[in-house]
Amino acid sequence: MDILSDSAQERSLIISASELSVREGMNLQKGMNFRDKGEQLSVFLVLPRDGVYTDIWDEAQMRYGYEGHDSIAEGATGRTDDQLLMYASGKPTDNGKFYKAAHAYKDGIRAEPLQVQTYEKLDPGVWFDKGIFDLIDATYGRETSESGTRKVARFFLTPVDAVLPEVERVAWRERMLPAAQKATIWQEGPGRCAICGEQSSLHFNDDQLRCTAHR
Repeated sequence: MDILSDSAQERSLIISASELSVREGMNLQKGMNFRDKGEQLSVFLVLPRDGVYTDIWDEAQMRYGYEGHDSIAEGATGRTDDQLLMYASGKPTDNGKFYKAAHAYKDGIRAEPLQVQTYEKLDPGVWFDKGIFDLIDATYGRETSESGTRKVARFFLTPVDAVLPEVERVAWRERMLPAAQKATIWQEGPGRCAICGEQSSLHFNDDQLRCTAHR
């Protein structure tokens, strides 16, 4: 998949699964990858849960909400069980690691927030680079949904580039479109510019997929 163009501002943020895997050196089956040392950032993968995306972008607060991951402990049954911050052995889960980092920053123990690279799944083998966010807070409490009542971890992040010049706001709007909306637009294409049918250098333009030439 050709995602590059002459200008950094025109670069497509749609990438292949193989490119994501090489870039991050991670297993795509693991939705949260905690890194607090070295050059690579932590990673969140935004996936549909039971066919529904649970991420939320709050435009007024400029804050992004990410739901923690369900338990993979033996005997766990997915979205009906409490999400865990710690295994029975006392080892922290990925939820627990990110929760601790968020509160370390909130409580002043960390001088800087943990930075997290985020990707949204559009289709099997296709992802969207949502960008880098600062992890500023986390909650863990009981919530009620159609699946029942259980404890859920939620993480709150702000984009590192929240203050942008006007010329970059088009790319900003593309990034902050909800993951569910992006996935729907992609699948309606599928994967082609709505104007000319081009399959490379693609961008999300509110309700259509377009190539750089027709952005």
